[in-house]
This record gives sequence, C-alpha cells and structure tokens, in this order.
Amino acid sequence: MLRSLLCSVVMLGVCAHFVGADDAKPKVDKDAKEAKITKVDAKKGTVTVKLEVEGKEVEKTFKLAEDIEYQDSTGKVATVAIFTAGDLVLIVEADGKVTKMKKKDKPDTIKKPDSK
Repeated sequence: MLRSLLCSVVMLGVCAHFVGADDAKPKVDKDAKEAKITKVDAKKGTVTVKLEVEGKEVEKTFKLAEDIEYQDSTGKVATVAIFTAGDLVLIVEADGKVTKMKKKDKPDTIKKPDSK
C-alpha cells in the first residue's frame, strides 16, 4: 500500500511538471504574420512593414487599432516606443488594422571561426 501511494505521488508530480511546462511556453498567435518594420508613426497611428504575401515581399502600411496589444520579445506588455525601423515583429491584422504587435528576436547569426 505504501508503494502504491508513493508511485501515485511521483506520477502526480510528473504530470504537474508537464502541465506547468506547457504554461511557461510563450503563446504564439496562429494568425500572426512575420514582418520587418520600415516605419512607425505613433502620431498618425500607422506602421509600415515588409512582409511576404503569396511568395513575394511587399510593403504595406497598416493603421494601429485603438486597443492594440504591444509585447516585447519575451511577451511582456510594452508600448509603441520599443518598435523601430528594422525590427522583426509578429503582427495580427483584422479589418486592415494591426490589433497585436510583438517584437521578435533577431535570428541568430553564425560566426565563422578565424582561419588562423
């Protein structure tokens, strides 16, 4: 009986670990599109980005929704001030307006070893 109880406690701990690990992963919106900012105009409430549409890179200007969600690369709440030209972002668009914009980490660059 003691062995059954001990095994149950261990299994409960393992299950709790996996549930907690799932919650720790940053949530990625399935409708998010990857883009590169070319211009942000906070006063006009617009953002111009380059993104891929049907295999071609195009530049589009979007209005920023009044209730837009800004997030930094870790998923923490941010302001429009952290976004600048050249930033990689994930954007969610609805009705021609950006409703969510999340800063994306720049891709890792591989450094070549010195040839010495």
